[in-house]
Amino acid sequence: MKNFKWDKKYLYWGVTAFCVVVASIAFFWVLNTWNGFRRTLRLIVSALMPVIYGFCIAYLLNKVLNIFETRVFLKLTPKLFKKSPVKAKKAARIFSIIVTLLVFLGLIFGLLAIVLPELYSSVTKIVSNSENYLNIAREWLERSFDGQDWEQIAVEWLNSISGNIVDWLKNNVLSQLGTILTSITGGVISVVGTIIDLFIGVVISVYVMYNKETFAAQAKKAVYSVFNVKTSNIIMGELDFINDAFGNYIVGTVIDSLIVGVINYVFMTIMGMPYAVLVSIIVGITNLIPVFGPFIGAIPSTLLILLENPTKALIFVIFTLVLQQIDGQILKPKIHSSRTGLSGFWIMFAILFFGGLFGILGMVIGVPVTTILYNLFRRLNNRRLRRKALPEGTDFYRGLEYVDPETLEPTYRTASSETKGEAPPEPEKPAEGGAPTDPPSAGPEDKEDKE
Repeated sequence: MKNFKWDKKYLYWGVTAFCVVVASIAFFWVLNTWNGFRRTLRLIVSALMPVIYGFCIAYLLNKVLNIFETRVFLKLTPKLFKKSPVKAKKAARIFSIIVTLLVFLGLIFGLLAIVLPELYSSVTKIVSNSENYLNIAREWLERSFDGQDWEQIAVEWLNSISGNIVDWLKNNVLSQLGTILTSITGGVISVVGTIIDLFIGVVISVYVMYNKETFAAQAKKAVYSVFNVKTSNIIMGELDFINDAFGNYIVGTVIDSLIVGVINYVFMTIMGMPYAVLVSIIVGITNLIPVFGPFIGAIPSTLLILLENPTKALIFVIFTLVLQQIDGQILKPKIHSSRTGLSGFWIMFAILFFGGLFGILGMVIGVPVTTILYNLFRRLNNRRLRRKALPEGTDFYRGLEYVDPETLEPTYRTASSETKGEAPPEPEKPAEGGAPTDPPSAGPEDKEDKE
């Protein structure tokens, strides 16, 4: 036994095989018990929802907190605590959190204070003008059924509708009344629970913002304890990139939506259009959604204005089209100093995919998440190409047939199979930050084709 020695190679193989077997068993167990696993996961997420809200709120408010802390309170508190720099720093953090939360809650309550009265006024106006809408409908019926007994047709139509409604109430509503009441009760409980979770989340966000450096240090400590130093450095660099890309995108999108909402309100006020505040808020909020957002907000807004004045509704549609062109061509490129780097296809894919998974929230975060994943994959791909001494530029691979494994000389497929080996046109200059790509040299001549 004293001469027994562990063979590290076989030990590594054994541990690897054991991990593969365990992972396979766990994977098939999850597949076989998917419904139960999903319910368990839903319960875990539901229990952690206040914490999730807290971290999300803290992340969204972090930039505002940094502005107040670095530019205001770190300059004021040292004057109040001249003998204790530590107390001055803690006081600056506390004051910054208080002011940030006041601004955050003030914006929410201010928005509600504007929207709710305007919504009530809009509904009241629609109800009060309902008689005019009925008169317009009656005149349209008279013109449509001119020379016919349109009253009899209308009565038969109304009787048919009322009969269908009565049948629906008897056969569907009454028979499923218990289920409906349960759904309503569950919905009310869900709303109340969400409000409570949000309130707890605000409290948790205060703790997270106050101790954000500690949380960041603990996360870094965990990364460096699990991975080697080189891998940990790569992970930390990627996380910094994700944080910058996601945070800058959100801030830029919010600023862009505010500008669009204000421009929309000013135009509607000047033109004397109805529901100016309500429509501008709808347009500003839906503008957070890329591509489809402006149309999602324009449709209900146009219908509201149409009930009041069809001519102004047409003007609003034209103005919305012009505003979205200005926003897409001027405002967004100026606000987002760097483009997402995604083509139109990937932006559309991100909105549809994440929107299908997470609804409106997915449509909002789909583009930045896809941008992050796209850039991470691109950087990983480029790193592997560098290790193989291959060019990173995409133009090198346009029309590529094969690369010589020894000389790394490329051979390109051209329109005529007899001209293999000719280099393609000089590639375009890569974007800033990308790897330089020289025009590839001509590949070896295909002697068999020439012969």
